[in-house]
Formats: sequence, structure tokens, C-alpha cells
Amino acid sequence: MGRELTLASVFAASLSFGAHAGVTVNLSDNIELLTYNGQTHKSPVFGKEEPVVLDDGTQQLAFRYVETFEEGKDVSFVRSDVLVVKFDAKDTEIFFDFPVHKNKRQVREFNENPKFKILDANKAPINFEQNKLLKSGFQLSRDYLSEIQRFNLTDAPASLQLTSAKVAVQPTTQPSSSTRGRVVVGGQNALNEVEYQLHYWFEKADAETQARFKAFVNSR
Repeated sequence: MGRELTLASVFAASLSFGAHAGVTVNLSDNIELLTYNGQTHKSPVFGKEEPVVLDDGTQQLAFRYVETFEEGKDVSFVRSDVLVVKFDAKDTEIFFDFPVHKNKRQVREFNENPKFKILDANKAPINFEQNKLLKSGFQLSRDYLSEIQRFNLTDAPASLQLTSAKVAVQPTTQPSSSTRGRVVVGGQNALNEVEYQLHYWFEKADAETQARFKAFVNSR
């Protein structure tokens, strides 16, 4: 009987052993990180995304590209499909370099054929493989970690191509009322639109307003 491994343990076994993590992934406002190296990423409800620090070696990230557009007093968000990238990095910082998109049409064109760069600390391009993590049908929520685990059993370029190990897929649990909601917006599974709006206007507010809002939320 083959050994069952979680995806995180597969990464732990394949990465170089060092005294400390050596790869810092910087997340811009355009990146909604979903998973990294077999772990689910949880974004803060308010405030900026902190960099994600990883061990040296092979890195695999799943994320959406998100662009914000102001239309008068309204704000709208356009999101890409889920993108999966795989690359090798050691003792460096990582930055994503996306094209400038001036309107929604350009973002949708980007989604059809995503072209972007991954840069190291010296702003030199890093070679990487990429794929989309697509799921058909109506979805109120998605288990990205389980999807990535199954994806890594395929021969797709950004897959880990785990043919010699039986990866244990974590059971899917029903979201509780305390779990951040995800809804289908425009045919895509994405963060709840209200939460996107909260993120956006919180960052627009001054420090005093942010403090009052945090106090209000904490009192609920």
C-alpha cells in the first residue's frame, strides 16, 4: 500500500533544509493569493498583505489577478481565472510584474492569455511555468487546496507531477458562518464583492477613520 502524504509534507521533503526560510514573496494589491506550497493562504480582512516567507527550493503559488476600476462614485473589480505558477528560488525576494491595464476589456484580454513576469531581488526575470486552475459548473465555494493536490497528479507544466506518491486529499468541509464567504461573480468564483469593497475603502481612509472602523468591528 502506497504512502499517503499531504501536499505540504511533499514540499517539506523536497525543499532544501536550511536554518531559515530564504524566499520572500511580495504581494501587491493586484494579487489574491489562494495557496502556496500546499498551504491555504488567508488574507487579512483589513490592512495590507504581508509578504509570504518560504523555504528555498521549488515554489508553487495559486492566485488570481485582480484589477480595480473607479467609475464615478462606484468601484468595480475584474478578476482573472485562478493561475498556478511553479518556479525555483533561493535566498531572494520575489516580485510580480503585471502589464498596466487601463480598462476592463484589457483585463479580460489578459485573462485569455496571461503574460506577466516574476522577478527576483535584483529585478531579474525568473523562469516559471504556469497554468490555469479551472473548475466547471456552478460553485458557491471552492476547495483550492484539494484542487491543487489533484492538479499536481497531472502532467501540466506548473504541476509538481507527483506520480510516485499518493497525495492525501484533505476532506472538504462545509463553510461555517465564521468562514470568509466566496461567491460566483460574473461566472468566476471569487472573494465576496462586499469584502473587496471593504478592503478598497479601508485603504482609502485616513488613519483616524481606519482606527474607528477597527474599533467598531472589534466591538461586534
